[in-house]
Amino acid sequence: MSSIKQNLFGYLVALSGIVLIVASFKLFITNVNHTTTALILLLIVQISASIGGFGPSLVASILGMLCFNFFFLPPVGYLTIDDPQNWVALSAFLVTAIITSKLSSAAHSRAQDAERRKEEVWKLYELGRNIIATPDFETAVSSIARQVVDVFAVKYCAVYALTESINLSQLSIASSCGLEIPSETTLTIIHKVFKTGELKLVAVDKLSTEALNSSIEEITFAPLKVGLRPTGVIALTADKLERGAIEAIAGLVALALERAKFLQEVSNTEALRQSDKLKSSILASVSHNLRTPLTAIRTSIDSLLRDDFALDKAALREFHLIISEEAYRLTRIVDNLLDMARIEAGELSPKKLWSSPSELISTAIDRCASVLREHQIIVDIDENTPSVKIDSPLLTEALTNLLENAAKYSPAKSKVKITGKVESEKLTISVEDEGQGISSEELERIFDKFYRGKSQATKRTSGTGMGLAIAKGIIEAHQGKIWAESTLGKGAIFKFSIPVECKDISEFIMVEEYE
Repeated sequence: MSSIKQNLFGYLVALSGIVLIVASFKLFITNVNHTTTALILLLIVQISASIGGFGPSLVASILGMLCFNFFFLPPVGYLTIDDPQNWVALSAFLVTAIITSKLSSAAHSRAQDAERRKEEVWKLYELGRNIIATPDFETAVSSIARQVVDVFAVKYCAVYALTESINLSQLSIASSCGLEIPSETTLTIIHKVFKTGELKLVAVDKLSTEALNSSIEEITFAPLKVGLRPTGVIALTADKLERGAIEAIAGLVALALERAKFLQEVSNTEALRQSDKLKSSILASVSHNLRTPLTAIRTSIDSLLRDDFALDKAALREFHLIISEEAYRLTRIVDNLLDMARIEAGELSPKKLWSSPSELISTAIDRCASVLREHQIIVDIDENTPSVKIDSPLLTEALTNLLENAAKYSPAKSKVKITGKVESEKLTISVEDEGQGISSEELERIFDKFYRGKSQATKRTSGTGMGLAIAKGIIEAHQGKIWAESTLGKGAIFKFSIPVECKDISEFIMVEEYE
């Protein structure tokens, strides 16, 4: 209930209460003594004070005194008093009523102030909680004014802060009535408040002629301070807010901006740390894995160039095979580095064309034929599988990495099974090996960049730790998912599933015949 409505209700209670008590005593209750009447009338005064404040209670006091004199003190029906003692009683009633109304009104006012302060404290707490919950710099800066408007129910709020160019600029603005004040006068006032560090109230019509029809009468400009250092200015409507509440809001907004800057610095620091960590990991991994194939290639070439080194065809083919395999390893390392760089830069965008899943699997097997030559390859895919729209080169790269991983961590002569199917407009391909398997703890990290397992087989096998991470990046670029399933001692299964458009092969045949 608003204060105006509360006052009107208080006056209504005062008048109706006095009239009701007098009418009841005159019509229904006879021979009532003067003390009882005075106490009942004082009760109406207290009720009026508790509801409407001092004004209604004062009216109730005067009206009660007049009614007490006119209807109950002899001579009844006249505003005169015969007995001098009744003058004392009437004066005591009036003084008591006024004092009681004053005390009741003061208690009522203090209760309202306490309730208002409690509400302000709760709103400040809610604003602080919202600020703490803001996850990043951009969200904190863009939403701070809107949070003030929503939490404190103000009509307008704008936040200005220092930028990197050491100028005050508007960071955030929110209004529940569509008010905008982009005037030079506003900037002048903001700079003045920023320099003096003092609150300033300005009428809206002095800021902008466009705001003359606005329901907002004035705007408060308050400095944003962290300690003694000013960081900006907040402008808001504060019709129902006291100076202390406005300063508290300004303090919370200043802390929010400082926290946002801190989050940005932390984010930048973390990005630099991750970048340095990535560079170190790449350098350590690549330097180790480049040395082995380069050494093998150099040794083979040196042997071939020796004049006194006689070779038959079988030995010569063996050297050529070593050079070819190690050159392939070098090419794969470079390709993985380039793919990882594209994934990290967010430049991996699939270019989808119609392709056959069986052709995709065959191409991947051919690409890593050298590492799969000592394994039994089993392909399980339906010949009538429909064509799908995919980026075949990228998915071939992902599947190649899965096949190389299966070949590395499974014994020679073991089976590597590749299964492909298209169901419910999803292409699912799995690679199953007969290696030692992966522990449940490592399954969660197996697709992390540069992560290599802790088993003895992993330690004995060379690799950069980028293959599975690259496969994951490619699959996620296709809006799909990739995962691994494994039981220790029973091998592992790597699967990926991506949404695809499907088209039966007969549709292509009909199109070709028509052409």
